[in-house]
Amino acid sequence: MKHILGIFIFAVVLASAATATDLFLETDAAYEASQEARNKGVAAFREGDLETALTHMEEAFRHRPNHPLLLGYIAYLAAETGNRENAMEAAKRYAAMGIAPGADIRLALKNALGDEAAALEKQFEANLAAQGSATTKFMLPTEFRLVEGIARDGQGRFYFGTVVSGEIVRMDATGPVQIVDAKQHEFGSFFGMTFHDGSLYATFAHMEQTFGYTEGEGQTGIARINPDTGDIQDVWTLPGGTENQQLADITVTQDGAIFASDAKGGQVYQITGDTLFPLFAHDGFMSPQGLAETSDGHLILADYGRGLWHLDRKSGQITLLGAPADVSLHGIDGLARHGNSLIAIQNGVTPHRILALTLSADGKSVTDVTVKAKALPTFDEPTLGVSAPDGFYFVAGSQWPKYEPGGFVREGAEVAPTTIMKLD
Repeated sequence: MKHILGIFIFAVVLASAATATDLFLETDAAYEASQEARNKGVAAFREGDLETALTHMEEAFRHRPNHPLLLGYIAYLAAETGNRENAMEAAKRYAAMGIAPGADIRLALKNALGDEAAALEKQFEANLAAQGSATTKFMLPTEFRLVEGIARDGQGRFYFGTVVSGEIVRMDATGPVQIVDAKQHEFGSFFGMTFHDGSLYATFAHMEQTFGYTEGEGQTGIARINPDTGDIQDVWTLPGGTENQQLADITVTQDGAIFASDAKGGQVYQITGDTLFPLFAHDGFMSPQGLAETSDGHLILADYGRGLWHLDRKSGQITLLGAPADVSLHGIDGLARHGNSLIAIQNGVTPHRILALTLSADGKSVTDVTVKAKALPTFDEPTLGVSAPDGFYFVAGSQWPKYEPGGFVREGAEVAPTTIMKLD
């Protein structure tokens, strides 16, 4: 049961629009209260006291009513304790929100609700069905292991960064060509990438899936690279190695400023001269990921565990975006501006999806969410994407779950070529 509690997987079909009165604004106080109640619930669960665990999880959910993980805890615990009314209420909320829980939760609901679970199960299956379309543009051979990052230069050439094989690959007319080998520079693995003034900027770090990784060793930072030759032009590194810090995604704003998120350290850095300056930090950051610029020059930061943050570059103010109460913006990895929308790659829910987000005039709320694609057969842990004049391209099949520490393929897993797609 401990294992079940830790692996609930959800799918959230997002609403198409919401008015200001529909928005849920999560405060730091609500988040902290929810986390405290959740921790008590987990402790009670581990002790086998499911009824007490349910009480705490319900309290946690009241503080964060758009968090699918908490709703999953309630559905499962209510079903397991024979609380049919609460189990049914949670299941109906799933159906109303378009959520499809994992098989363990669905089995518990079926056992608790009997024949009443049939209609709900039908809705769950509908929520898990494929939607939208995207076209396969490239297939990277299996020698390029765990493709994470993607970038495009002014000539229309695409570049891909890998985690396990530790390289940057340029897609030429004759096929993919390695231009940077991380091992030659002790970079470890590559993650987010972007272009500025003709140079390729890429974040790097040593982490669990880096081939030959040893805990506590290695470095993390940003490299500036000549995209034609692969020569390293500049390197910015964080002091302290990779202990509690790992630069993840990167973006360049219209005024030429370059920012990178720190997935472990809970900060956003800006390249300032020859240093990386921690411009934004917040105790409430859980796992900073994708970065995108707003129409007025500020930043939106995807936080895997919290949702989306607005980072005001003038005042330094950090604000969690409001969102419809029946919408979850958790589990967003890649984030990029494409036209008048933000494209979010959400791989922290099931099924994985690509979302188009519209922000309010002040950039501090999400007012419209459209599912552009979800549950496509080619999806296998989509990660990052890039906006191009002819559309939005993204890594559709990184295959993260197939790799274990050290970069080894998990027993029984079979690595396939990496699919790169463009939204239709």
